[in-house]
Amino acid sequence: MNTVSQAPETISSVHGIISKIHNKGVEAELIIDAVRRLISDVDGTIKAWHTLNWDEVNKQLDFLVSREDWRSLPLAAVPIAVKDVYDTSDFVTTYGSSIYEHHRPATDAKLVAMLRSLGAIVVGKTVTTEFAYWQPGPTVNPHNIKHTPGGSSSGSAAAVASGMVPLALGSQTAASIIRPASYCGVYGFKPSYGVLPLDGVKPLAPSLDHAGFLARSVEDIKICFQAILGHEYFTQTSAKLCEKPVSELTLTMLSGCWEMILQQECQQAVEDCFAGAISQGSKFSEKVIFTDFERLTKDQTTLMAVEAIQSFQYEKEFEFHRLSNHVKDLLKEGSEVTIAQLEQARIPLENRKEFENRLFCDSDILMCPSTLDTAPLLGTATGNPMMSRAFNILGLPSLSIPYRVAENGLPLGVQVVARHGEDLSLLSFAEKYLAKGL
Repeated sequence: MNTVSQAPETISSVHGIISKIHNKGVEAELIIDAVRRLISDVDGTIKAWHTLNWDEVNKQLDFLVSREDWRSLPLAAVPIAVKDVYDTSDFVTTYGSSIYEHHRPATDAKLVAMLRSLGAIVVGKTVTTEFAYWQPGPTVNPHNIKHTPGGSSSGSAAAVASGMVPLALGSQTAASIIRPASYCGVYGFKPSYGVLPLDGVKPLAPSLDHAGFLARSVEDIKICFQAILGHEYFTQTSAKLCEKPVSELTLTMLSGCWEMILQQECQQAVEDCFAGAISQGSKFSEKVIFTDFERLTKDQTTLMAVEAIQSFQYEKEFEFHRLSNHVKDLLKEGSEVTIAQLEQARIPLENRKEFENRLFCDSDILMCPSTLDTAPLLGTATGNPMMSRAFNILGLPSLSIPYRVAENGLPLGVQVVARHGEDLSLLSFAEKYLAKGL
């Protein structure tokens, strides 16, 4: 059963919403009404949302339109979904766990507060796997409800894919934005490590945790990202991003150990996407064979397990019986890591630039599969995260592009990756050469 909806024009894109708002072509109330109706029609099947509270949404609306020159705000009246690992003062925040079933944070996560100040309206909290790890929630894949939407940003990806909102916040420690974006046929963007604030986000592994977005176009992701970068917060931080002219960027295709277990259609999608970019004028270089991919994948897994022990110290001590077996196994795995193993796993963190240079060689943009396969059947996990772990430990900006539909009717994504700090170059490159969508 395919439940992907064609979103009403009123709420189909971030670009469309802000254009109409800025030109006084629509009222904010009409946008939220359209969102409410679509969620009512669709979410009974998709189960993307954990918490919805329309009274709180109306309070946000009232506050927004009371602001002077509210229509000129960069994200005026844009409805967004927020993954339930981000603190929100007006919505219960459970982190995907029954331990926090009634938890109501005192303040918003920093990124949520920034989005609100830019004019966005938080519609509600989307389902996450438990503590953004493996244990699935109830969300299904909008393209086929018998399949997983991926994780851990399950509800965010499904809410965007089914048209309920044009933009959603996700987070990624291993593959939690790229994988669900690919499985659900939407764009998923994970910026460089440290660019977006994680204050008020439940940590899994602080050395690896990233904030990011899911949307139905590169254009919408770029609008949101640039609006955030223009926030006054960034005048007080050291985050520096550069943007090279797109014509100067060189694309390469990445080859590695994953090819032995990769679904053939995923590899073909990469090859076809690569050829398409070249046909449109992209500069390119020879394929890069990256021999450290397997090592970085293992190091990421080790670090995540070790750092989870500190992140879940309270839950382990006081609520251990309420943790899933997935989290219990993760904590056990972390406790068995030796000092020598941890020191080895930390080498990429301490030498990121060295690994990055070997990975990119003379290129600027890498292309590879977003995932090893299309979305698996619903079960006890949310798909293999292998294709993102290495890039995540290096903190590199990554983007999953919905490229085509496989023979089984499920989306296939292609992943592009840039050097650290070249987030805007990555988005501009994708917008020019790759952003065609399914």
